[in-house]
Amino acid sequence: MKIADMHCDTISEIWESRKRDSPQQLSQNNLQIDIQKMKKSGYLLQNFAMYVDLGKGLDPFAYVLELIDVFIDEMEKNKNDISVIKTYEEIAENEQQGKMSALMTIEEGGCCKGDIGNLEKLYQLGARMMTLTWNYPNELASPNLFDNSKGLTEKGFLFIERMEQLGIIIDVSHLSDAGFWDIAGNTNKPFVASHSNARALCGHCRNLTDDMIRTIAERGGVIGLNYYGCFLNETNDSHSSAARMAAHARHMLNVGGSECLGLGSDFDGIGGELEIQDCSQMHKLVDAFERQHFTNTEIENVLYRNVMRVYRELL
Repeated sequence: MKIADMHCDTISEIWESRKRDSPQQLSQNNLQIDIQKMKKSGYLLQNFAMYVDLGKGLDPFAYVLELIDVFIDEMEKNKNDISVIKTYEEIAENEQQGKMSALMTIEEGGCCKGDIGNLEKLYQLGARMMTLTWNYPNELASPNLFDNSKGLTEKGFLFIERMEQLGIIIDVSHLSDAGFWDIAGNTNKPFVASHSNARALCGHCRNLTDDMIRTIAERGGVIGLNYYGCFLNETNDSHSSAARMAAHARHMLNVGGSECLGLGSDFDGIGGELEIQDCSQMHKLVDAFERQHFTNTEIENVLYRNVMRVYRELL
C-alpha cells in the first residue's frame, strides 16, 4: 500500500507545542501524523501545510516563516526517513532510497499580505501549493465560510497568474464558490482542492458541488478526500467513519471520473470521533473501499496514483 496525502496541519501543531514548552517531534508523537505511523501505512508522500491562522493577530508573513523554520528543522532531524521535494523527480529518487517525501504547502494566502514578493520568497523556500484563503477574507479573496458570493480581488487575480508562472499549485479548498469559478475561468493549468468533499452528500459550504468536481476533473486536477466528520455527514455530526468516506469517494469518482480523487486527510487539523484515528490506520479506508466494491485500480488511484499524475505535470 502506498499513500499520498495532500493536506495535514502537523507542523502547526508542532509549532504550537514548542510555544507551550512541551515540544512534539515529527519522529514520534501523540498527534495524528508522525514518521513511525506513516511507515506503518507505507506513505509515499505527505503534504505538510504551513497553516496560518490570521485570527491570532500575528504578523502573518513572520508567522509563516516561523512555521517553515519548524518544517525545515523537523525534516533535517528525520532526513534518513523523509526528504523535502520540490520536483516530481525527487519523489522517485526518495522512493528508490527508501525515504518518504514531504511537500511544503501554504494554507492561507493572506500570509503574503498582498505582496507578490512574499509569494516569490515562499516559492524560493520550497512552497509548491497554496490556498488563497483559510476562514478569513484577505487581500486576495473571500473564504466560503465568510461570503460565498464574493470572489477574487484584483490582487487575487495577479496572484493566481504569478502562481502559475512560478509553479505553485493553486488550491481551492476554503475558497468561496465565486472564487472557485474565478480561478476556473482565469487559469490555464490544472488546479486542486486539497481537502474537500462532495456537497451532494454533505451540504457544508466547505465541500464541492458536482459542477465543481466535474470542472476540476476536466481541467486535469485532483480533489483530496477530507476525513473530518462535519464534512462527511449531512447532520453536521463530527463522527468520521471509513464507510462514509468511501461513500463520498464513490460519488466523486462517479461525477468526475477515475482520475479526479486523491486523499486530503486534514490530520492534526480535525477532531471528533474518528474511526481512522491516525495515519497508521489507513488499512481501514482500504477495507471500506473493498466493502463498497472499489476495484484495485480505483483504490490505487485514490491512494496515490492520481495525486502523482498531477504532480508529474505541475512540479
